[in-house]
Amino acid sequence: MLSLFSFSLSRIMLRYSPYSVPHSAFRLCFPSTSFLHSHSHSQSQSRDKYVDIFTRLLSMRPPPSINSFNMILGVLAKRNDFPTALPHVQLLEARGFQFNEVTYVTLIQGLCKTRHTSAAVQVLRKIPMHGIVPNVVMYSAIIDSLCKEGLVNLAFRFFSEMLAKGISPDVQSYNIMIHGFCKSKMLDKALILFEEMLRKYLVPNTVTYTILIDSLCKSKRISCALELFDKMHDRGQTANIVTYNSLLNGMFKNKQLDKALMLFNQMKKSGIDPNINTYRVLIDGLYNAKEIFQDFCVIGCPTNMRAYNIKIDGLCKKGLFEEALTQLSEMEHNGCLPNAVTFVTVIHALFERDENDMAEKLLREMIARGLLNF
Repeated sequence: MLSLFSFSLSRIMLRYSPYSVPHSAFRLCFPSTSFLHSHSHSQSQSRDKYVDIFTRLLSMRPPPSINSFNMILGVLAKRNDFPTALPHVQLLEARGFQFNEVTYVTLIQGLCKTRHTSAAVQVLRKIPMHGIVPNVVMYSAIIDSLCKEGLVNLAFRFFSEMLAKGISPDVQSYNIMIHGFCKSKMLDKALILFEEMLRKYLVPNTVTYTILIDSLCKSKRISCALELFDKMHDRGQTANIVTYNSLLNGMFKNKQLDKALMLFNQMKKSGIDPNINTYRVLIDGLYNAKEIFQDFCVIGCPTNMRAYNIKIDGLCKKGLFEEALTQLSEMEHNGCLPNAVTFVTVIHALFERDENDMAEKLLREMIARGLLNF
């Protein structure tokens, strides 16, 4: 059998030798089969268990099918423990086991997840010699890995190669490539791929739309993002919290406060609960637009409250949070209830300094007081 691993295994194993890899790299998890029922909490016991299972499988007469090994390799790949599996894959090959499509998919995915994309590509190139035809899952794993490495143009060459070989990309493949283009600020190329999906009668999903909406917002093309958002609903795809967060962030950063607050209310009415990221976007947006935002709050606002807010803002800008919180308590003690501007100022500053626990505590208090209802 032609060796698949002569080109790269020794180099990979040197990098992942047990003398250089933390013990946590050998954490294993086993599927529940007739011989894989027990679970060990100890990492060393877990590794020993895996070696024992693998050895017993190899010693069985007649030997089990490759599918038994695929199952274990698949679990290791999903847990990023694939380097542990590589010498055993080599052993399987040496024993003459015939790898099938699932084996090769697992190998390519495992190599890509451990940042050995070039090795995965070489496996892809060699598997036709073993009678296996590369498929969309193999190509998608390599394209995704290349995009994550910032090699988007090379990733697109593999995407084009896949098409040239008559392998039809699925929605996930398009999403990977569209996301790669968007991350590399090649939005127009991403939009061309999106239109190509539609021409091929592939149905873009929520992930597709969210990737593009986020990128359009970051490119300050808010009207295009909103247009795509409307088309998303017209085509039966439901926006999720990530979609809304992207739009809200884009609107706030482009000083569209009124529209952002309307969208926030629309989101809540549609049954989608804001998450912590939503509130961070909201707090950040309100703070940066505070000159406008204050206009919503100054009607009937006593002079001493405005004075407190100015003082608290100054303390927060200097990073004097304890003093700012003292002023917050003093306000209430003096019968001057903090308003939305007060809370937004303090929470924004806390988030900016990564004081997330305190920020979330004040955020919950702000919500409980009804100060984020617009």
